[in-house]
Amino acid sequence: MAKGGCGEPIPLSRFGALVAQLESVVASARQKTPDALLCFDLLSELSSAIDEASKETIQLWQRKCEDALQSLLVLGARRPVRRLASSAMGRIIEKGDAISVFSRASTLQGWLVDVKRAEPTACAAIHGPPGLTAAAAPLFDFAASEFTISKMPPHRAVLPNPGLTKDGAGAAQCLGEIYRLFGRKITAGLIETSSIVAKLMKYHEVDFVRQDALLLLENALEGSGGGGGAAAYQEAFRIIMRGGVSDKSFIVRVAAARCLKAFANIGGPGLGMAEFDNSMSYCVKGLEDSVSSVRDSFAEALGAILALSVNPDAQVKKGGKKQTASAKKFEDGVQKHLIVPFVKANGANVKKLRIGLALSWVFFLQMIHMKYGTPDSELQNYAIQVMEILQGNDSPDPHALACVLYVLRVGVADQMTEPTQRELLVFLGRKLESSNYTAPMRVATLRILSYLLRSLGEVPAEFKDVLDNTVVVALSHSSAHVRVEAALTLRALAEVDPTCVGGLVSYGVTTLHALRETVSFDKGKNLNVELDSLHGQATVLAALVAISPKLLLGYPASRNPVAAIAEREAGWLLLASLLASMPKEELEDQVFDVLLLWAGPFTGNPESYLRHIQDWASELRVLSVAIEALTAFIRSFVYPIITTADGGILLNPVLAYLGGALSLISSLKSKQVPDVKSALDLFATRTLMAYQSLSNPVVYKSEHQQMLQLCSSPFSDPSGWEESSCLKFLLDKRDASLGPWIPGRDSFEDELRAFDGGVDGFLPCVWDDEISNFPQPESVRKMLVNQMLLCYGSIFACQENTVKIGLLNNLDQCLKSGKKYPWFTCLVTNTCVAILSALKEFLTLRGAQSLPIDILSTIQSIFKAILGETEISTAQRRAACEGLGLLARVGNDIFTARMARSLLGELITATDLSYTASVAFSLGCIHRSAGGMALSTLVTPTVSSLSNLSKSSNSNLQLWSLHALLLTIEAAGLSYVSQVQGTLFLAMEILLLEVNGYVDLRQGIGYLINAIVAVLGPELAPGSTFFSRCKSVIVEISSSNEMATLLESVRFAQQLVLFAPQAVPVHAHVQGLIPTLYSRQPSLRYLAVSTLRHLIERDPVLATSITRNTGEVLSSSGHNPPDSTPENDVYYGEDEDNMISSSKQEQVHRAASLSSQFPQRNKHLRYRTRVFAAECVGHVPIAVGAEPAHFDLLLARSAIAKGTHLSNDWLVLKLQELVSLSYQISTGQFEGMQPIGVKLLCLIMDKPTIAGMAAAPSLLILLSSMNIARPA
Repeated sequence: MAKGGCGEPIPLSRFGALVAQLESVVASARQKTPDALLCFDLLSELSSAIDEASKETIQLWQRKCEDALQSLLVLGARRPVRRLASSAMGRIIEKGDAISVFSRASTLQGWLVDVKRAEPTACAAIHGPPGLTAAAAPLFDFAASEFTISKMPPHRAVLPNPGLTKDGAGAAQCLGEIYRLFGRKITAGLIETSSIVAKLMKYHEVDFVRQDALLLLENALEGSGGGGGAAAYQEAFRIIMRGGVSDKSFIVRVAAARCLKAFANIGGPGLGMAEFDNSMSYCVKGLEDSVSSVRDSFAEALGAILALSVNPDAQVKKGGKKQTASAKKFEDGVQKHLIVPFVKANGANVKKLRIGLALSWVFFLQMIHMKYGTPDSELQNYAIQVMEILQGNDSPDPHALACVLYVLRVGVADQMTEPTQRELLVFLGRKLESSNYTAPMRVATLRILSYLLRSLGEVPAEFKDVLDNTVVVALSHSSAHVRVEAALTLRALAEVDPTCVGGLVSYGVTTLHALRETVSFDKGKNLNVELDSLHGQATVLAALVAISPKLLLGYPASRNPVAAIAEREAGWLLLASLLASMPKEELEDQVFDVLLLWAGPFTGNPESYLRHIQDWASELRVLSVAIEALTAFIRSFVYPIITTADGGILLNPVLAYLGGALSLISSLKSKQVPDVKSALDLFATRTLMAYQSLSNPVVYKSEHQQMLQLCSSPFSDPSGWEESSCLKFLLDKRDASLGPWIPGRDSFEDELRAFDGGVDGFLPCVWDDEISNFPQPESVRKMLVNQMLLCYGSIFACQENTVKIGLLNNLDQCLKSGKKYPWFTCLVTNTCVAILSALKEFLTLRGAQSLPIDILSTIQSIFKAILGETEISTAQRRAACEGLGLLARVGNDIFTARMARSLLGELITATDLSYTASVAFSLGCIHRSAGGMALSTLVTPTVSSLSNLSKSSNSNLQLWSLHALLLTIEAAGLSYVSQVQGTLFLAMEILLLEVNGYVDLRQGIGYLINAIVAVLGPELAPGSTFFSRCKSVIVEISSSNEMATLLESVRFAQQLVLFAPQAVPVHAHVQGLIPTLYSRQPSLRYLAVSTLRHLIERDPVLATSITRNTGEVLSSSGHNPPDSTPENDVYYGEDEDNMISSSKQEQVHRAASLSSQFPQRNKHLRYRTRVFAAECVGHVPIAVGAEPAHFDLLLARSAIAKGTHLSNDWLVLKLQELVSLSYQISTGQFEGMQPIGVKLLCLIMDKPTIAGMAAAPSLLILLSSMNIARPA
């Protein structure tokens, strides 16, 4: 037993025992600094005990615990320890007696006021507004009178001397936590808070002090909720704008942007239009910052401030009153800060600025809709404003178009309910009738129309009324891009409403025939219009053929030479679509007749063919489409049977045609025909893509020499070629955290960030199953160099060893001689692409066969020479490191071990930090490629070296070393068990170091912990030190609420489910994962769903618990998550099979809890939600298993009577409801859902022994349904 302040014994609970231990640590800390790891473990247990303890127990020990925590904090502690102690302080006050908040806040703020300027670290890690000093004396007196605080000595008498370093840090962080939880009660100290922040911002020597000062200010603003004095807010705004937004440190600029967002979140108290305008101008400047996290933070701030500025009713000023400024005045901000900067963007940072503005648009639209209640019907007005960005250009800028499409889809369409999406569909369709609509605006509109049609799953009658005058007319537009997008829109329309395919095809064929007759005689301007229409009709027919494989069409010809070119192009286009879409059996008898179509242009003497051509640019465009059709033929007819005897029969003529195409390319290059460079690049790209579609380069071995001559151009003439973009997909996605393409919210956003765009790039292929989200991703020139390098690598892998050595020597010599030239960076990238593709192709073709030592050594020296360059990019560095790793797969064990030992030695002797980081990552790649068994003897020295590097003060070296250590752990497997304890201590050490706490390495630490869980597996016992520390580390790294670290937190739960199911109860997993299903981050949702699926596979009964828990979470939630709207009730993962994660019961619970907020949205589930729900219902008859009682009414009733089963929820008892639902689905308005309903009806009929069913009314419904569903 322990004794309280009045001498009465206090029961010693688990919570009390931990408080006693904490008091002991604090008491001994005056002689010796407490061990950081001991404090971390103790506070982690204390945090768990607070959750379990009752309010009465907390109150018994509250004073002792608060005093001990405060003493620990002001004595000086590491950053994670400070966070845990501060969090514990806030939760104790929150769960116990909250009146002590006043005394604690006053004491802590008094400490901060006394901190001297010479001690910057004494105020570090300030995470909240300081408390009360003289300005808050009345509050302190009130607290003293209510809580007998008057007996306590003044804070200066009880706290240690402020000369200790880091002592004020804990006080500040604890004060921040108090303000976060109780900020509205203690707003009187805001003016003093601003004064303290202003002083801290003068510490120019230490970045993290200024960062934490702004974090203090952010929490002060958020915690006060706008209820403080106007002078305090004005001073806070001045601090942010004078120093924060333009600070030299990027972490401070990020914090400043978050402060601006916090101002917007609380209504901008005390700010007028001038302040709004000034802050938004600074945000726009911040979008050009060199650091991605800074740009993202300013994008969010700009969107939040602009959303507030156009909602005067939400703005507050002194005294909490509403602003009365004119709404019209604020709406100018959209034009000034979102549209004009986008249109005027230029220079090196143009793409960064555009992407930042696109993200700002999305945040702005989400805020006005979700926070300020703007009806989704009004979002269509903003859609027109977004497209004004494209107003001034007659030709599409692919990157600008991609940004606009992103905003229209994420910011507008995805936020709408189905009724509003229908209105937007018609609204945008009618906009196509406008004469001042530019080609880029039409492209954007048509692409969004396609997206809306697929989202709705039906074609509204109102849209059909405007179809002819809008989308159909666009097929004759002068822009080929508009015509292609119009065809894709009609394809989408046909997909969701198959009944219109016949009419569209009939119209297209009739129009095509009429145009053939017209273009045979027309001349001048009218001829161009007719040719555009001809191309448009051919394109839409090709698109319709892709979804209507049974439609057989012919191919036209013409007597007019000019028109003949367009007609031939249209014919090849239709042929390509037919070949790509029709079943092979349909053309089996005519396959050789089809092959003869390519004989004309691609056989015989190329010189003879060239003499008859007058317009080579036009002819090459036709030939490019012909090669595209040949590629479709290869993929449909040759590739599936290439290894069989029949494959050779079809392969030989195809190779002859491709060889003819190569001869044409070589002949034209040698003749240097003027004005055909762009067309020739297109033709060469298509030809190389056709070769690549054959997959096995051995089959065209006779063409290797000619192709090598063509594909070596980026090395023989490096100055004339662009930098390849192939590293985006060649590099291992598992290393993406190293950059430069770091994963974001979802794949759609990632695609936007990586998008380059090319004005002359390929238009979307109308018969492809998957259409790229953004048209024209790359220029033809870049696509050509990509294909050249990929073909170069494929051919390299098939050559004799002597030829390989010669090719490698050429690459090496080119690198050495090109160092002084401006194109050297492009050359390095292209070299990496060529060798990486060659190594991967060799692994595919030769399997376990090894390369000779001399080839391996040459490649190794090339990659090491690249790593030795100081100016190479992150992508190039990763490519060279991964290349060294691939050498471990294509080389023998002796070479691999020798290379690994050599790199280990270089880790010690290297002086350049970037090179050291590269060597470390190379070692990790080698271990990943070779596996743990092959290099088991090197695991220990590798781990030791990488662990030492991970403690470096250089953030880049730390990050790469940690990732290399992760790769080593994953490869080593069980041979790593002896190293687990050391790695866990390493993770703790990095986490607890003061300086390293500010480096963004939390994700890397999370990787290590999850790897440790996978290694230990079943040995990770609940309650063990290993498990407790792993869990505590994950909680600590995810406390920052960054997407990457939250992902590791969810992955930790998944690792436990898969490898250590005994460590955590299933219920705890479910409780932790359910809230993640409503996250704004799709990646988090997918991972949570995947983890729940694993849990359900182990325990199918758990599905009911998940449903119940989901309903409880929703019912208890006091707020609506930004993307958690009722039409998104069902979440599912794209990387896994569909999983039932929501039920009818859940939907009812959710509808009830949110109906007051969104009375209309509950009635309109989206089409994709309906389809998913229907698919889930379709799995029910199979998912219930083979239990006979599910299908036998008598057995089901008997089971109920006997009570032999815990659950008597038998399928046969739900039969009438199931048949009725199936009938509704199979006869509903959505064409795409009807097959699902019919399939479900057939499943029910196929189930044997449905005894007693005749007595049920469901039989009549079932028979009626089958009669209606039967095709005529």
